[in-house]
Amino acid sequence: MSTRRWAVPEHTSSAVRRASKIVGKGIGTPDETEEARAVLSNYRMAHAFPLNAVTVTVRKRALEVHPDAVVAQRHKRLPTILDKLERHPSMSVTTMQDLGGCRVVYESVAEVDRLVGSLRVLPRSRNKVKRVYDYLRDDPGPRSSGYRGVHLVYTYGASKPEYHGLQIELQVRTQLQHAWATAVETMDLFSGSELKYGKGDPRVLRYFVLVSSLMAHEEGTAPVPGAEAPPEELRAELARLEDAEGIVERLRGYASVVGDHARTDRRNALTLELRRSERELTVQVHETLARAQERLSELEALDDDDLDAVLINIAKVSQLREAYPNYFADTGRFTEFVTSRLAPQRTR
Repeated sequence: MSTRRWAVPEHTSSAVRRASKIVGKGIGTPDETEEARAVLSNYRMAHAFPLNAVTVTVRKRALEVHPDAVVAQRHKRLPTILDKLERHPSMSVTTMQDLGGCRVVYESVAEVDRLVGSLRVLPRSRNKVKRVYDYLRDDPGPRSSGYRGVHLVYTYGASKPEYHGLQIELQVRTQLQHAWATAVETMDLFSGSELKYGKGDPRVLRYFVLVSSLMAHEEGTAPVPGAEAPPEELRAELARLEDAEGIVERLRGYASVVGDHARTDRRNALTLELRRSERELTVQVHETLARAQERLSELEALDDDDLDAVLINIAKVSQLREAYPNYFADTGRFTEFVTSRLAPQRTR
């Protein structure tokens, strides 16, 4: 009988900080850089056990709020970590709160609030909520990019001391908020832009800000900074940008070239492997988490900018498209929202 082996931190915090500096500042020899990447890779994979522990609690509470809640977990990709260090050379991965991430998606803001309220007051839990970031209201409120949702940052403090202090991030979103984030990530995946980080064509960035504010109006939460106008004004500006940029058709085009995958309901570890230039998605199902981690390491070792790979561990594989739709270019909810809001403008 096979047993699941969890990676454990093999290096001191100071060694991880030193590796972050070597990668971020680009100051090492090729051998030192390779060794630093290995240190960072181990530190990332060591978050698998705390992530699983937090997800067990979150899933139980999430399904109590609504039995159709979508719950999934994922590890931050190593290339994403390396890229972030290069963009922020003074940063250390020890301060990154989302190396291990759990996500819950609901239909309504009320359900989001119920789950967040429930998780904040679990007196017997030794995995503590360290901080709540409310990107819906005023602490800190919607990001200037348009991103909305609620994040809870956990610090692991349960039964295994070797993981104590590692942080796990929980994202709780409505389906509309998730649709917006998915559309942004899909644009970035297929076009090579970095809208997620506020980089790219200013008109496209503005487009997503407008849509997010319209969604905020729909959900009764705070509008995005710089887009506080009444809905009719936002729709008029959005219509002009859609005519100029054709974002809806671009997103539909991405979706049309991606096929169907993952129809079973077994609990599985999977790797999603996306070839950007060919818009080709491969879903590999692995019998063990360890084998999935090996496959991810193999893919990342290729150092191929055209390849985007991620490891997913999910209870029901059929929920994969709902939890990580950007890998399937599944932006239907976003395009439906936009076209419905533009319809009144088209009749004028």
